[in-house]
Amino acid sequence: MRKAWIEGRPVSMEEAVRATADRIGRSRLPVITGLTTDLAGIHAAIALCRVAGGAIDHAGSGEIYSLISALRDGGMMLGAPAEIRRRADRVLIVGPNAFDRAPDLPQFLFSNGPDLGGRTKGGGRQALWLGASSNSPTLPNAVTVEPIDCPPDRIIDVLAMIRAALAGHRFGDGPLPEKRVGEIAAWLKGAGFGCAIFSPAAMDGLSVEMLAGLVFDLNAETRFTSLPVFGPDQACAAALATTWSMGFPLRTSFARGFPDHDPQMFEAGRLVASGEADLAIHVAALAGANIAEPEWAGRVPVVAVTAPGDAWTHTPEIGFEVALAGRDHDGALFDGTFGGFVPVPASAESDAPPSAEILSAIAAALGEAAPC
Repeated sequence: MRKAWIEGRPVSMEEAVRATADRIGRSRLPVITGLTTDLAGIHAAIALCRVAGGAIDHAGSGEIYSLISALRDGGMMLGAPAEIRRRADRVLIVGPNAFDRAPDLPQFLFSNGPDLGGRTKGGGRQALWLGASSNSPTLPNAVTVEPIDCPPDRIIDVLAMIRAALAGHRFGDGPLPEKRVGEIAAWLKGAGFGCAIFSPAAMDGLSVEMLAGLVFDLNAETRFTSLPVFGPDQACAAALATTWSMGFPLRTSFARGFPDHDPQMFEAGRLVASGEADLAIHVAALAGANIAEPEWAGRVPVVAVTAPGDAWTHTPEIGFEVALAGRDHDGALFDGTFGGFVPVPASAESDAPPSAEILSAIAAALGEAAPC
């Protein structure tokens, strides 16, 4: 049975859609967030944001914003996991938590040696792990790993020193001896096809920009790329979809009638905390993602588009129970192992609607109600 409610009172889906459209129409600045859903749901949220004149952000954007900033401000060379699995002979793993968000990725990447490419096919695979700790996972035997001890907060210094060594510039004291930095620089430079692997969630924007610059430097004489490691919450999917749909990444507003991007101003938590946003439409409809209620719930009225049975400490003003992407309906999800969107067929039956259906219905009702 399809379920919806208004202030705790069960209502039809149609009544809840009309009430949501009316509530958005009376809002000063709605923020659309969560976005843990499939690609169709994210697209529907973007369309709703346009007609509502709201701001849009993902609940997990903070974990990937260092990468978004680096891509936006200077660009970055990114590789596909399958290409790295088949071509990379030398890998620089950056940070002790590089694989925390995707613990199965090392097995996919390193279970075999490179088997493609004139310079790397049939050769072995070596890795330097900058900042490896005693808690770092054990990698498959097909890759030879050398840990490099370095405090996480000094990794950016080491990256800068390596860049200086590659350019033949002098550099001062740092967390590694000058001789060791020179050896690392030469090792990276000698790659047939190299890759730097890192977790955006574990690095700040300046560190990611420094790593991006190192990869650019290495490409002057060899082939080198980078691989950011994402979690399964579809934050990367939302960043990609907003960029190709609006011309800007996450944290963009339509309050002035056109896309207006500001990574600080339009961060969902800040908008709620400051009182600038007076309504939140929160979408949490992804199988395996247990992040239904945001930490700021209770500070602003919420329209919840969530899974059946989700419990809230602060009951949303309006709620919709929807099917879960990746389980209850067919959809396209970003897969970090594939490095792109993949079709995911439903594995369970549900009579609940997908999030995209509800968000599109709200946008249609809002559009009909809006003055010309």
